Amino acid sequence: MKFEQDLQDGREAEIYVLDIIRRKYPLAFIIDGCHKAYDIFIPERDYGVEVKNDRQSQITGNAFIEVECNGIESGIITTRANIWVYCVKNNCYWCETQQIRKMIIQNNLRFFEDKPKGETSVVCAYIVELDLLERYSIKRTTRTQ
Repeated sequence: MKFEQDLQDGREAEIYVLDIIRRKYPLAFIIDGCHKAYDIFIPERDYGVEVKNDRQSQITGNAFIEVECNGIESGIITTRANIWVYCVKNNCYWCETQQIRKMIIQNNLRFFEDKPKGETSVVCAYIVELDLLERYSIKRTTRTQ
């Protein structure tokens, strides 16, 4: 059930983000299927947007920025997205991808290398306090559940 719930929550976050983007860029669309580069494409800007939805962040107060899964680079390392939108319950933090990378380099972030609870893959990630993520964000939007 957890995997299906994660997929549903992630899709809802993508739709929320797309609705906001389409107010300014009506041609934007969600990329269906497995597309590692980004989740939403904005043709008017030739931009990709990655959307992350994290239910655990509302409990931990931290974002989980993945860099590797099962020994293969992933997440913020491999994305081609210009913007990352990190959604936590009622808030979405909109960040330029380069700013997230800069944040990781400039701050003494805790590194995680293990199997997250309920997962089967070893994941490497940086743990980022949401307050720090917000400081590196270009905006924050509030959504209702």
